[in-house]
Amino acid sequence: EVPKLYQRDPAWASARYGNDDFAESGCGPTCMAMVYVALTGRDDMLPTDMGALSERMGCVSKDGTAWTFMTEGAAELGLAAEELPADEMSVRQALLSGSFVICSMGPGDFTTTGHFIVLVGIDQDGRLIVRDPNSPERTGRAWDFDAVLGQSLNLWAYTAAR
Repeated sequence: EVPKLYQRDPAWASARYGNDDFAESGCGPTCMAMVYVALTGRDDMLPTDMGALSERMGCVSKDGTAWTFMTEGAAELGLAAEELPADEMSVRQALLSGSFVICSMGPGDFTTTGHFIVLVGIDQDGRLIVRDPNSPERTGRAWDFDAVLGQSLNLWAYTAAR
């Protein structure tokens, strides 16, 4: 089960991350924390711990979390990350095989600038189940593949490294 973690959680919202606070720019580390907990069953890496790892690795910029964290950070955590094409068949196959998918989102339903979300499964109606670290409302509804993939800039599928 992928936990519902939010970058605006009072436990870490005011922590610094890059040039901002976690509530504003902590979506990438929060997504990585959700995937890490789901794949390892461990809860020793809070979103702020992921943010600190991202900063130590040089994966944070004025724009937030660099895409390199999605692969290199995963490797540091014992996770395997594979870039996916933004097509329904690839994402469906990854989710059905037990992977979780982090998406870098462009402007649209999830953001006006840039944002990371996690795809955690497919519901009984064939729609995506999402964990949006910035919105319980968007997390609480199902999404059409076309809507999400049409706004995705990049996607990574995660498994526990063997």
